[in-house]
Amino acid sequence: MAIRAGVDTGGTFTDLVAFDEGTGALKLAKTLSTPSAPSEAIFDVFGKADLDTQDITYFVHGTTVATNTLIERKGAVSALFVTEGFRDILHMQRTTRPDHFDLSWVKSRGLIPRSRCYGIRQRTQRDGSSLIELDEAQVLARAVELRDAGEVQAIAVSYLFSYMNPEHERRTRELIHSVWPEAQVSLSSDVLPRWREYDRTSTTAIDAYLKPRLSAYMRRLEQDCRDGGIGQLFILGSNGGVMTSQRAGELPVSLVRSGPSGGIVACQQLGAMLGIGDIIAADMGGTSFEACLLPGGQPTYTNSEELEWGIPIALTMVDARSIGAGGGSLARIDAAGIMTVGPESAGADPGPVCYGRGGTEPTVTDANAVLGRLAPEFRLAGEYELDFDAAARAIDTLSERLDLSRTRVAQGVVDIANHNMAQALRLVSTDRGYDPRDATLLAYGGAGPLHACELARAMHIAKVLVPLYPGAFSAFGALLADARFDYAKTNWMRMRYLDLERVNEIFGDLERQAADEFRSEGFASAPLLSRTIDLRYVGQNWELSVELPGGTLSAGDLETATQRFHDEHERVYGYALPEEELEILTFSLTAIGTRHSLELPRLPEGDAPEPVGTRQVVFGGSQEPVATPLFWRGDLPAGATIEGPALVGQLDTTTLLPPGSVATTDQYGNLHITV
Repeated sequence: MAIRAGVDTGGTFTDLVAFDEGTGALKLAKTLSTPSAPSEAIFDVFGKADLDTQDITYFVHGTTVATNTLIERKGAVSALFVTEGFRDILHMQRTTRPDHFDLSWVKSRGLIPRSRCYGIRQRTQRDGSSLIELDEAQVLARAVELRDAGEVQAIAVSYLFSYMNPEHERRTRELIHSVWPEAQVSLSSDVLPRWREYDRTSTTAIDAYLKPRLSAYMRRLEQDCRDGGIGQLFILGSNGGVMTSQRAGELPVSLVRSGPSGGIVACQQLGAMLGIGDIIAADMGGTSFEACLLPGGQPTYTNSEELEWGIPIALTMVDARSIGAGGGSLARIDAAGIMTVGPESAGADPGPVCYGRGGTEPTVTDANAVLGRLAPEFRLAGEYELDFDAAARAIDTLSERLDLSRTRVAQGVVDIANHNMAQALRLVSTDRGYDPRDATLLAYGGAGPLHACELARAMHIAKVLVPLYPGAFSAFGALLADARFDYAKTNWMRMRYLDLERVNEIFGDLERQAADEFRSEGFASAPLLSRTIDLRYVGQNWELSVELPGGTLSAGDLETATQRFHDEHERVYGYALPEEELEILTFSLTAIGTRHSLELPRLPEGDAPEPVGTRQVVFGGSQEPVATPLFWRGDLPAGATIEGPALVGQLDTTTLLPPGSVATTDQYGNLHITV
């Protein structure tokens, strides 16, 4: 047998989608995550899928270990080496603030305290030349001092203009390892060779903060896979591409959005397969909700993500907005007597009250249980029975304080969660100049299909798509993901004095770097390359990316890029200044290598089956329950049509069809819902 497996470890569940290359069959399994030891849940879910690990030839893992380490502030004790005179760069941060009128606002606390930030005598100029040579004796003294103190585990090195010349940073790493071989060192010239000193330093500090824990996790997972007889192990990165576990351990900051990126990859692949244009991804899991726009079915990317306000992570990653709104989000009453939902979550342990694992505070899942939107016939993950009485008692703790009925409070919990998620959807659509009414809402995650139609109505979206395995969609995306590496090089130029030879030289260097890394990753064929440059009007502080063709660039290619910039500036900001001079900031290259293709199994055609039962369900706008038929997703053939109200249950989720909605199953088992 030859099995390819994708596993996504979330905050509540660990999901598996496996593809049997012999039979072409897909297999799904879920288990509760084990946050303290994530690899335990991985091998547990293999067992639940009845997979012999020795049959797994290709395994891709999407992980939230990096994300959770940052959120929980459980990374390594780290130090920072910077150019002398720039010791406070992490703590000065920026002059911007989230609310200009909040006089009590305090800047986010940095990951490395000032007491462990050290200025090193050296100075590289903006053209890459050395003004002050590296003080090697000072580096050695600091390294020995930190080693002997026994507290610091990792060192971030971020010298001024190192992206123009990394020599001083690389020599610093050599000196540290000469006296302290086991020290983990992150260089800004490796992590992010781009301009903007604070963004680069912040990203490098985050990489160092994550490196000891993530590299240990990767080594342990590699050993577990070898012991289990698993063939190739790959890790899904924040940019939606896979990489070796060794590379992931060396650059852990690239895993900050590892989990959510799998779902975006799956959205892209499914959209292309079904011929869908604009897609808005809505991923509601147990802990968080992610929203992402895919104009024309293609993901959008960002390099301006932030851990917290003012703490940037400037690597390229899928542009998904994340909020604390999941099935496990806690419903509470604040000091003003107002009910709030999230961002705190019950997580996997103890989970919602209805899971019967010791939870005491009501959650969104408990509210859905009270409203009848979850049915005892549809067991959680195919094995866990829900405690509906416990859910009712949990909601009653809120209804007594608010002096409202249990049903009204449960509705309120769901309405607030829906409002929060709809706002995240607006952030990636209307706030960026896209009309969501023309898009398809692709809903997934364990709780996504339960809220999809209500979110679509809130956004005035008429079309909803629920994939075959929505609760394990990110794991499915991991299975489909190609290898993707992103490269960048900052080199400031004005268009008026453009050095075309230098432009081609920079892209040539980036392409050689990509070819070398792809060979080291085991690719025999050359990667597919795409180029962009970051342009801005002279005097602007922010730039826009525009595409460039491959091959040797001509002056005409740069003129075309200039016009594209004006067009994009018009779209984003509402105006363009074609008479103004432009300047180039950064040259970027994306390299993609395809490992596998996957042909989804097709369903036989037929009519909708008879319901497997009925359930009293409360829908939005009324507190009166409605007798609602129940359908099992696996019984639906291609072409089956179901009119709402209805509940469609399956191993990994429940889909809610409110009155006025109609769902049709396509040949691959996806539900197309008209709202």
